[in-house]
Amino acid sequence: MAKLTDYTSYADAQAHASSSALWELFDGDREHLNIAHECMTRHADGSGRTAVRIAHADGADEILSFDEIAARSAQFAHWLVEKGIQPGDRIAFMLEPSLPFYTSLFGAMMTGAISVPLFTLFGLDGLRLRVDDCKPKLLVTNDDKSDIAHQVDGLDIVVANDNLLNEISQYPTVFETRTKASDLAVFQYTSGTTRELPAAVKHTHKSLVTLMFAALYGTGIRPGDEYFCPSSPAWGHGLWHGTLAPLALGVTTGTFAGRFDAVRLMKALQDYKITNMSAAATHYRMMKNSGKGDDFSFAINKLSFTGEPCDPGTLEFIDETFKVPACSMYGTTEIGVVLVNFPGAQDYDVKPGSLGKP
Repeated sequence: MAKLTDYTSYADAQAHASSSALWELFDGDREHLNIAHECMTRHADGSGRTAVRIAHADGADEILSFDEIAARSAQFAHWLVEKGIQPGDRIAFMLEPSLPFYTSLFGAMMTGAISVPLFTLFGLDGLRLRVDDCKPKLLVTNDDKSDIAHQVDGLDIVVANDNLLNEISQYPTVFETRTKASDLAVFQYTSGTTRELPAAVKHTHKSLVTLMFAALYGTGIRPGDEYFCPSSPAWGHGLWHGTLAPLALGVTTGTFAGRFDAVRLMKALQDYKITNMSAAATHYRMMKNSGKGDDFSFAINKLSFTGEPCDPGTLEFIDETFKVPACSMYGTTEIGVVLVNFPGAQDYDVKPGSLGKP
């Protein structure tokens, strides 16, 4: 029986997309579902298939498999339980994309705890505001940020280094998840600037199902894609559209770690043979401004962007460099994506400056 992932046209989207069809993409149901299982465990089949490619700013490439992340996440989940972490407790982490990041993200959700990703460039004030708001039982961070974290009173800090990975390695590599679909899974702080502390949007495990509308029609993800999203997973675009959506569909995703560099990004797109990228409009503009687009060859056949409109000069650069249209999408951390331009749909004409259809 055909699933939504089997269709690519705009006409098929209109004919077949429905809430019930989204649920057919998952192991879980309307009563019981766990994001970590859907994104990791069910795809860990012992084959070593790549889950995440990380392009580090220093030029290094880090390749992580579904098997490795699933096993490490399960070990971390057992470790959390032994530490007394209960379902509903918050586990915050301030890490760049890395094995410890994905271990923390999915391990916390396996237990029924709530994952709280925090931007790695937060200073003491920004960190303290969010810690005071969500009151995490633990903050997982790296050596570089631990000095700032230790200045927050009453915060239990775990440094995610080789010592932590060695400590959790004694635990089983399988963890039985028991979350309800309606249980909270993620607190996602928005990037809003209208008040000192932007709101923490509270997402349940079944938010992953709703997300699939954006994955299928906003970023155009399908099995077989080589996908990349350079946005930080501390924010909604990088976490939901760059991390959870592709992994839930068993699609290899790629991301960027460290200080962003447009030339490093283009090298990763070339080396990883990326076919589908979703990025912020700023990322495309920085690639254009680097003047190095012609130095690389690309395999891109689907592009999307969000965050702000693309200026005409950047759209022209995209057309000349990638030879495919840039498909805009619009949404918010609170409600998700609501307008899309259907990347990969051959029967949908993308008009520059226009987004979606009435």
